[in-house]
Amino acid sequence: MGNKRTPEIRFSGYSGDWEKRKLGEISEKVTEKNKNNIYSETLTNSAEFGIINQRDFFDKDISNEKNLDGYYVVRPDDFVYNPRISNLAPVGPIKRNKLGRTGVMSPLYYVFRTHGVDKIYLEKYFSSNSWHIFMKLNGDSGARSDRFAIKDSLFREMPIPIPSIEEQTKIGDFFKQLDDTIALHQQELTTLKQTKQGFLQKMFPKEGESVPEVRFPGFTGDWEQHKLDSIVDRVKSYSLSRDVETTEYTGYKYIHYGDIHTKVADIIDEFSDLPNIKAGNYELLKKGDLVLADASEDYQGIAAPAVITIDVPYKLVSGLHTIALRPKQIDSLFLYYLINSQTFRKYGYKAGTGMKVFGISATNLLRFESLFPTFEEQTKIGNFFKQLDDTIALHQRELDALKETKKAFLQKMFV
Repeated sequence: MGNKRTPEIRFSGYSGDWEKRKLGEISEKVTEKNKNNIYSETLTNSAEFGIINQRDFFDKDISNEKNLDGYYVVRPDDFVYNPRISNLAPVGPIKRNKLGRTGVMSPLYYVFRTHGVDKIYLEKYFSSNSWHIFMKLNGDSGARSDRFAIKDSLFREMPIPIPSIEEQTKIGDFFKQLDDTIALHQQELTTLKQTKQGFLQKMFPKEGESVPEVRFPGFTGDWEQHKLDSIVDRVKSYSLSRDVETTEYTGYKYIHYGDIHTKVADIIDEFSDLPNIKAGNYELLKKGDLVLADASEDYQGIAAPAVITIDVPYKLVSGLHTIALRPKQIDSLFLYYLINSQTFRKYGYKAGTGMKVFGISATNLLRFESLFPTFEEQTKIGNFFKQLDDTIALHQRELDALKETKKAFLQKMFV
């Protein structure tokens, strides 16, 4: 571990202790008000997205145009402290205005303008949690549990670690490159997910049509209509709630509807980490079975499915608020993706019931009718979407690893 004057990890060629400067020594509080409403764009400081247009963040205007003359003017590269706390920002976020334009912000925020310090370096420092200790020692959450309270005079006393300007620039550039790589991976992941949604719409027939818009070469002819109850058998489900779970491996696991909604139970393979439960006498699930959640907090989650893609090396049971299905002469992956498509989602919305908790009965579920191609084409479609999901999962793991790498460097590269 490094001492209090040097970080644990440092670029080669740099040595010597870092300085400690008070925030008030390297910045001034911005008190310029928006006189005569010169600026009309209201900004907000989000812990996740940084400083962005208020309307983009809230999907509506929160500020009142009549009161904007009392708002602070926030110029490019100004820093803003938002006292609103969250899981992402336990003492509130400090962000830099990287929009390249001037806007205004509520006087609830503390706006400050820096000098004599690399702005990217300081921005990345405030992305770390190194400054949180000072905040917690000198402020509190106040009367409102969602806001952190600290006096301006104390806030300006915050010690900021300052290496040479060359080392600041090196650190700032390093984290900027890391952020750019993360943003690129995030965009690739978003594009992949959008691509999947597009194919889910185009590779199943639209209402009133008998073939899909996009089809693999070599397949022709109309798809045939079947009711779900004619192509699946029911497997018994049990009202097993969380109290049957155990930390010990018993050889028994289950699928709980909550685990379907959180994707703990989704495409179940050798990597799936399902909860252990106490042993019992149950009808067991097997490869190819689907388990659907019969309850959800919203209509989008009605009958959310999980599918078992392996010969299960343990005894697997369908648990609380689930409907278990065993396909007959139908490809399980195809059925899984059909249930995830808009074709079924529209049906689930119509067949679902409830006000605060929405559900679907097994009877209504089995009434679902849809078009099905030959088994060979079903398999082709199911495998196509599975490969797409595997690619998405790989990109997600790479993105998560990059974020963890950044988190580790933020802890080790600042004093």
